[in-house]
Formats: sequence, structure tokens, C-alpha cells
Amino acid sequence: MADKLAARAELVKLARALGTTQDEVEFTTPLGADGIRELRERVVGALYDEHRAAFRRVAVITRTLPMSVNVRITLRAFPPLLAARIAGEMAPERAAELANRLPVEYLAEGCVHLDPRRAAPLISRLDPDRVLAVVAELVDRGDFVTLGRMLDAASSELLAHLAAAISDEALLRIGSYAESGPQLTRAIGVLTPERLRGIVHTAITGPTDLCAAGLSMIVRLDDALRGRLAEYAASASDEVLTAVLHTALEEGAVGELLSAVTAMGEQSRRRVANLPALNDEPTRSRLEAAAANLGLLPCLTALATLRDC
Repeated sequence: MADKLAARAELVKLARALGTTQDEVEFTTPLGADGIRELRERVVGALYDEHRAAFRRVAVITRTLPMSVNVRITLRAFPPLLAARIAGEMAPERAAELANRLPVEYLAEGCVHLDPRRAAPLISRLDPDRVLAVVAELVDRGDFVTLGRMLDAASSELLAHLAAAISDEALLRIGSYAESGPQLTRAIGVLTPERLRGIVHTAITGPTDLCAAGLSMIVRLDDALRGRLAEYAASASDEVLTAVLHTALEEGAVGELLSAVTAMGEQSRRRVANLPALNDEPTRSRLEAAAANLGLLPCLTALATLRDC
């Protein structure tokens, strides 16, 4: 149903992988979210595999040294980028033992450069308190791209700790960059109904970019959880729902919006269908044009049948 916000997130991640700006990779936009993601994964594979043999040789040397010596050498000789590349070639247990002895700031920078294909075995073996400290550091830096990647590598138990410890705003922004929809669903699904209501409220009453992040996140969730969050949103005032509608129109997120509305129960969909803003001809025309462009006119037509005469 939706693609534009997902494609935008993929452009950010592709630019990060290439060490460039989003403008420089804008030419890949016609590939769509799935195409840009496939390109990014190929780029990541090529970049991380290019000098893998050299990093593997260094990793072999670490096996012969006491861990205390490895820690001193790492901090004195290797910047976080090189340390992360070497850690990706070490046995996960030994890499985790090393990481648990390094400063949080060093680890946070290292996470930026960790091979995402080898992150899960390492992260799952780290001290949970250490992971939470690294996450807090990355949140302070506003590095939600790295956090989205880490979310994908976290165990179910760690997901529960992370979701509980992260603020609503940070969780929304991380969710918009998460790699895996099922993993994101697991992270959000462990939260209490009160926390979920708070997250929805933060999204739909926040600034435009935060509302867009919420729309981007909700479409990644499974049907059941998407429906729960959409129902919470439907209880907001007409003014708030109208603001969400205009955000979707301005940000190219009509597909995400319709995905959320479709997941609502009939009573909530009827309420949305009867928003006064939909009586405004320019607004309705823009919505219809966007839906038609996405092939979603049937969804909009079904919603229109719920309008009171």
C-alpha cells in the first residue's frame, strides 16, 4: 500500500552506507523502496567483503592475546571503524567479551560501522545494561539509522528492555528505519496499552516529521497491532485527525494513511470518513489523486460508502 516514506528511509540508509548525502543517491528513487533496499544490501556486501581477509587476519591474532591486552591495543591502535570491522570477523563470544570492556562512547561509534550481516550474534551476547547504555548514547546523537539496524539484531528479551527504556519519540523515529517489520512488531507488541496510546498520541500530535515517522512505522506492523494503534488514533479530535490527513498529503504518505484507516474497525472508519475536512473539495481532490496514483481508489471508495448522507 505504501512506498514513498519507505523509499525515503531507504535513501537515507543507502547514503549512509556510501558515506554520502541523500541528494547524491536521489537518482535511485525510481527503484522504489524494495529496489533501493536491494541495491543497498549489495553495496553493503561489496564494501564489507572488499578487505575482509585483512580484518580476519587481525581477528586471528586476537585469539592468542589475553583479553586485557586486546582491550588496550584496541583503544590505543584502532579507531571504532576498524575495531568494528575486526569484531565482525571474531568469534561472537570473544567479540562480545571485548566489547563489554570498552567505553560506551567507543562502542556507540563502533555500532555505526559494524557489518549488519554479523551484528545479531554479537549484540545478543552483550551485557544488556551495556546495550541499553549504547542505545541511550545513540539516541542522544540522533542516530536512528544505526538504532533501526540494531533493533533488527536484538533478541526478543532485549527488544522488551529496549522498547521499555526508549522514549516515545525515539521509538517512532527508530521504527521508521527498522529493517524488519516482524521484528518491529515484536518490539512494539510487548508494550502496555497505556504506552501504546502514548506513542500514538506523540505521533499524531507531534511535528510533521514525527507524524510522518509514525505513519511510516505503523504500516510496517502486522495487521493486528496496526489495527490496535489505528483504533487509538481514531479516538483523537477532528482537529488532530485533520492534521494527520494534511501531513499524509504533504509528505506523500497517503498509502500509509489508508493502510492505517483500513485496519480500523467499522465504527472508527465511519468516524474518519465523516471528518469535516473531507467536505473540502480541494482536500478531497488531492486525496483522490494520490490514491489513484497508488492504485488505492477502491480503498477510498469503500471509505466513502461510510459517509453519512
